[in-house]
Amino acid sequence: MTDPAIFHSLLDYVGFGEEDARVLAALGSTLEPSFGPIIDDFYRAIVKRPDAMAVFAGGAPQIARQKVRLREWLEELFSGVYDDAYFERRARIGRTHVQIALPQHFMFGAMSLVRAGLHDALARADLDDGVRTRGQRAIDRICDVEIAIMLETYRERLVEQQRGQERLATLGQLAASVGHELRNPLAVMSTSLHLLRRRIDDPKATHHADKIQRQIGLANRIVTDLLAIVRDRTPQRTPVDLPRLIEEVIDGTPNPHGIPIRVQLERGMPRLLVDRLQIRQVLANLLANAFEAQDGVARPQVVIEATREASRLHVAVLDAGRGIPEEVRKRMFEPLMTTRDTGVGLGLALCERLVEAHGGAMIAENRDEGGARVGFTLPEAFVDTPPEST
Repeated sequence: MTDPAIFHSLLDYVGFGEEDARVLAALGSTLEPSFGPIIDDFYRAIVKRPDAMAVFAGGAPQIARQKVRLREWLEELFSGVYDDAYFERRARIGRTHVQIALPQHFMFGAMSLVRAGLHDALARADLDDGVRTRGQRAIDRICDVEIAIMLETYRERLVEQQRGQERLATLGQLAASVGHELRNPLAVMSTSLHLLRRRIDDPKATHHADKIQRQIGLANRIVTDLLAIVRDRTPQRTPVDLPRLIEEVIDGTPNPHGIPIRVQLERGMPRLLVDRLQIRQVLANLLANAFEAQDGVARPQVVIEATREASRLHVAVLDAGRGIPEEVRKRMFEPLMTTRDTGVGLGLALCERLVEAHGGAMIAENRDEGGARVGFTLPEAFVDTPPEST
């Protein structure tokens, strides 16, 4: 949603005008003491619902940060300034809700709680009846606009997914028609190169032979990723020990610069019920991307974290890179989307495909301290048995 005309159309549709803006601005100082209790009530309601808490992968620290942001959101609601910049900030919040896979009905419920809290505060305030009536009307109108903006961001995501599916269909036709034909010449090239190596004595020629072999391997991986993206293979779920799986991924992912890796797992994590190979591939892609995102960074580091919320698993790979530009973040899971000169743009698209096959969702966000946090959530992810001994 990049056209501010949508925002102005919404304002006109609900009848929100300059008088409403003035009323809200005047009420801000009166209602501000109620913001804290409204925020506390809001998160008390969330904590009572495991399915709502599941979207907060960072637990209590993340909720503490969200409380600060909710206060900022309320303060801006009564700023009296509702311009294009206001619209873009609100749309950005909506995209974040989509990104963390917040169900739409929770978004509606959250807005209802906030609206009810503001109306209660307005009813208790020592105000003239006329001012109170105008305040109630202005609050309802701006809340209606906020809901519409949020819904538009969900529609954005639906359009993006549809575009991705169209690309996948095109890729499927391409992969089906040329995949096999490419495999054969690549296999011949690899075999011939192996035979040629026996006759090569020149170190320079050996160096170039190695480069050719790596490019053959890259071409094979591209074909493999193309076929994996377009196939709808149902996950073959088996009990999987997450610490062991992460250890395998770390050992098997090239780390040429020796970037330090820290693993943070919640204690007593039960075994997962997932397709081992698929989730391993997702983790390997995320780890490789985290390494590449820190090229040239003075103090690179990677953190792999995993937490449990009821039956939901949250896994993320954190880096200390330069973060993700907003225009990239919105499209980073689309097939063929890449920012690297040597990239093909299949890795993250494949990750999303595999995670969605498990009923989960990908997440991508910038960290307050710098760098990015990219990962996934899986519902109903655990086996009801203790973890394997190590």
